[in-house]
Amino acid sequence: MLKVCKRFYSSPVTGNSNWQTVSHKFNQKIKGTFLEKWAKFWKTVAKDYKEVAINVKQDIKQKPLKAAAYFSASAFVGLCIQFNPDLQSFRSKYVQSANEVGLVPLSLTNPQAVEHLNYIERCFNQQLIRYVNLGIFSIIWVDKFSKECDTYESKCTYLQVPYWGIPSRILDIGFLNVWWITSRKMLDYDINY
Repeated sequence: MLKVCKRFYSSPVTGNSNWQTVSHKFNQKIKGTFLEKWAKFWKTVAKDYKEVAINVKQDIKQKPLKAAAYFSASAFVGLCIQFNPDLQSFRSKYVQSANEVGLVPLSLTNPQAVEHLNYIERCFNQQLIRYVNLGIFSIIWVDKFSKECDTYESKCTYLQVPYWGIPSRILDIGFLNVWWITSRKMLDYDINY
């Protein structure tokens, strides 16, 4: 081991040339193989990313307001993704809203809020609630049939809810950890007018 180290590190001048010799031999060994193509690919990728980083740095110096707008927009999108509500939070919002309505006498409750909560309850009981995560926001919609339903109509692809029919079946939209339709319906749940 010591002899090998002495061979490569004998002196600063000859040591450098030894490494170049070893590197040249290694390059000759892998010439024309998959490893050569792989090494060239990663060198090209590294060079491209270096050029992009230099260009981005120059653009930030030339147009700082534009860069600040881009960074703010990307931070906002990241925040939306982080606080995107899920189906469990919708269920907990429904339970919380039903408990709040349950504490108010029936003569004082807003009929729209009660009707909305009853509809959500029926959909949960019939297992018709569907959840779609779109990254920055979520959608809760109502399907025609339960997943356990095994009739021809529920399995036939031609009779399924089409994509353009989903907007009419939207039950709630979740954005920034808030379910907006349920929150709006529950705004004046204790005022009967």
